[in-house]
Amino acid sequence: MPSAITGTNTKGVHAMYRIAIAFVAATSFAASADIVRVDEFSSLQFEGFNNLNMKTFDRNPVAAFDGMAELVNTKGSFLHATSRWSFRSGDWRGQAQAYEGAKMLGNTAGGIEYRFNTAQKSFGGFFATIANTPDADIKFFDGDTLVGSDKLLATVGGDWSWNGWASDKEFNRVTVESNYGNRGGFLMHDAVRVLTTQVPAPGSLALLATGLVIGTRRRR
Repeated sequence: MPSAITGTNTKGVHAMYRIAIAFVAATSFAASADIVRVDEFSSLQFEGFNNLNMKTFDRNPVAAFDGMAELVNTKGSFLHATSRWSFRSGDWRGQAQAYEGAKMLGNTAGGIEYRFNTAQKSFGGFFATIANTPDADIKFFDGDTLVGSDKLLATVGGDWSWNGWASDKEFNRVTVESNYGNRGGFLMHDAVRVLTTQVPAPGSLALLATGLVIGTRRRR
């Protein structure tokens, strides 16, 4: 029996369907992930820590993002805004200076928590460690509910690295805790930004374009 689609053989149609199904499955998998890494993005909701109303070392919650958020230490220790910070432990020496503007944000122990009064879907910034232990843990919460978590990448030596994420679920609280010793701390934050929308993950637009091209070629 001839194919119902003029000028297209049955094998070609079946092959196109298989590709379409695989493409939909791949994009659905990507979309179902709670937290995915994203490239650097821009936002008007930006915090450079240059004009925070705080003491040099402050245990109190600090208003940020023009009042849209507050910053606290996850273990009740200090927050510290400074232009340059050096750290010494035995033979180790580490230092960093602000990535942009006059100041960056850090702490001596515990982690740093961002509490937003508006739900967000994207979060990112530049991070550097001055301790001799790389990386940190980042967690995203909607209230007390964990939305997702990931490793924040920060090499030793004080060099700044972009880390950014997007979520298909809203979050209003983000915690960042370094891997240094039992107390944490000495992870620097700068040029942090958030969005209420989900930034596309790297490769997702390319995957979509590939699927469209394949579909176009099959129709031809």
